[in-house]
Amino acid sequence: MKTALIGCGAISGNHLVAIGKLPDVKVVALCDVIAKRAEEARNKYAPDARVYTDYIKMLDEVKPDVVHIATPHYLHCEMACEALARGIHVFLEKPACISEAELDRLLKAEKTSSAKISVCFQNRLNASVIAAHELADRFGGVVSARASVTWNRDEAYYRSEEWRGKAKTEGGGVLINQAIHELDLMIGFLGTPLNVAARVANHRHVGVIDVEDTAELLIGFDGGATGFFTATTAFGCDAPNFNELFCRNGKRISLLGDRLYLDGEPFNVPGDGHSSPGKECWGAGHIRLIRRFYEALKTGDPMPVTLSSAAVPLRVLFAAYLSSQRGDPVMIKQERKNAK
Repeated sequence: MKTALIGCGAISGNHLVAIGKLPDVKVVALCDVIAKRAEEARNKYAPDARVYTDYIKMLDEVKPDVVHIATPHYLHCEMACEALARGIHVFLEKPACISEAELDRLLKAEKTSSAKISVCFQNRLNASVIAAHELADRFGGVVSARASVTWNRDEAYYRSEEWRGKAKTEGGGVLINQAIHELDLMIGFLGTPLNVAARVANHRHVGVIDVEDTAELLIGFDGGATGFFTATTAFGCDAPNFNELFCRNGKRISLLGDRLYLDGEPFNVPGDGHSSPGKECWGAGHIRLIRRFYEALKTGDPMPVTLSSAAVPLRVLFAAYLSSQRGDPVMIKQERKNAK
């Protein structure tokens, strides 16, 4: 199977390492607007790949079976739609897009394409997360949850790339970039989100960014469950992410980074030997998720992370931004079930 990758920045290494572990998948092309970056990725991961700076030219000349998209946020929707229109399968980095209009466009493009798309919410496949779901089911389900992301992003981080810290190109701040994975996990434990009351603010980088560095969300779920979510990039360091689940029978399940606790006591979760070549906070799920993505393409099984399921945390954060702007709770748009 021929695959290509667009966007050869930091996260691309996780994709290329994962692809390299698949014996029947070959990286045939790499694309980046900075040719040197694509060449460095080729030399390190895919010596036979062709290098491009124009992704449309790459898609049309190479005609890959699959394309991985790991570009800045504002390019995700356009690039994915171009690939889907050509019948090329897409593995898309988070967030899938940066607005409600883009999300609707992307869902329509998937529906009308012969190709499939999966979104990179790799932490869903963390061993501790899977074990937490099993425990929650055993204990009657989750009735309430709290989660937090407390990281540090300094001014140099936002100055390092032109698109960072700008609503038009990043789509938001801490919620859509650093915190979306943890928000996705919390939603996965609680079910269908119905409404959100939120406040977002820029506490640390006024004049540097025009998006939020801090957010607070109270989310109501179908069936009466509630979730309280906080996130900031104004903390002093990158602390482990936190998700705590309160079950119907009184049991408490806690996730601290990739460690699992039951009623405050460590709960052993066997690992599978995978590790991340990048930041620890990215987890090791890229390898698991990308392997399952290619297996699903071969078997015709559903995508391991469907676009419709990845749309849910986006709908929540879009509603959260609107809630903060209005000063009132906002109903969350519900996804229609996709037959694909």
